[in-house]
Amino acid sequence: MKRLELLSPLALCCAALLVSCDDEPTQPVLSDLEEVPLSASQPGEFWDIAFAGTVGIAVGGTVSGVAPNQTFAPLLASMEPNGSWAPDSILSLPASGLLTAVMLTPSGEPIIAGVDFSPETGFILDGRSAGGRVDVALGGVAFSSSAGTLRLAGAAATTEQVLISTAPDVWTPETVPYPTGQNERALVDLSASAGIWAACGFDDSGDGTPASPNSVLFLDQGLGWQRISAPCGGCSNREFRTVSVAPTGAVLLGGAATNFAGGANEYTASLALRSVSGDWVEVVLPKPTELKRVNDILLTGNGLVYMACGIGGTSYLVRWQESIVRDGTLQSARINRLAESPDGTIWAVGAVLDSHGAVLRPAIWKRLS
Repeated sequence: MKRLELLSPLALCCAALLVSCDDEPTQPVLSDLEEVPLSASQPGEFWDIAFAGTVGIAVGGTVSGVAPNQTFAPLLASMEPNGSWAPDSILSLPASGLLTAVMLTPSGEPIIAGVDFSPETGFILDGRSAGGRVDVALGGVAFSSSAGTLRLAGAAATTEQVLISTAPDVWTPETVPYPTGQNERALVDLSASAGIWAACGFDDSGDGTPASPNSVLFLDQGLGWQRISAPCGGCSNREFRTVSVAPTGAVLLGGAATNFAGGANEYTASLALRSVSGDWVEVVLPKPTELKRVNDILLTGNGLVYMACGIGGTSYLVRWQESIVRDGTLQSARINRLAESPDGTIWAVGAVLDSHGAVLRPAIWKRLS
């Protein structure tokens, strides 16, 4: 089975940030998405974005040099009062590494996860206190919060792939019930609502049977993490990339159906809905072979669903209201994460790519209303 290119936050970020600085930029073709001004001169990429009140923060990394002698540095940008974005030094960042996830408390305090390359370790910058940095044995890729409880999910050498926090600077590991094995496995997304937590990822130690699937979904409904059976059974031909819990308790699971038989490299975008009762429904997406993969799901405050889709050099913003429609297309660009600001604006972060698919510059887009 061909595996996700995301084997760990470190591997994901390094692979995606391999760039050729000799290529001229290829401007994205925009439709309902507008790139906002950003004063960043180095090649790089944003991985996450979050808002609270008038505060907006995007995190990622920059790269310099030529492979295999590249160096990586954390990138943090904040939104200016005029709506533009600029690199910010509100927190003390490590000299090398990447920032991979961010969330903001209701009062606007940033909590940021990342990986430090010297020494190689995961860390959390907890803005709820003056303590600063907490080193952790986890490369975090997704935050979520519910009723004052925070969680961070990602990749670790063990099955302790979730950290839980109810107080500043205190992050306690939680075990996720993977089948026993030694191969690559990681969580790639996390969501919470209505007292339900959901996390999805992959498990290469699975044997591809329903009892030991290769793509995994876990729920915590107050009794600890439990693995949930998905419609794809052993899921050896599926990639789970994103999960979102609705206020009703329903769960949306996005990713792709894959076909690598005989050297094929085919992706078909997939979206499944799990009801509160546990029943699954496959949602029909428009032209799923063109969308290729659902990479992020955003549930807005007014009940709409937005999805970031695509693989390679084309990304799509898809909107689900009464029907599912393409809301925007970006050529030579990659969308990694979506977010909604308090005024209802939809934002996307990622990177502009060159004609070969290499990263040229970090990018932030907003949906035109």
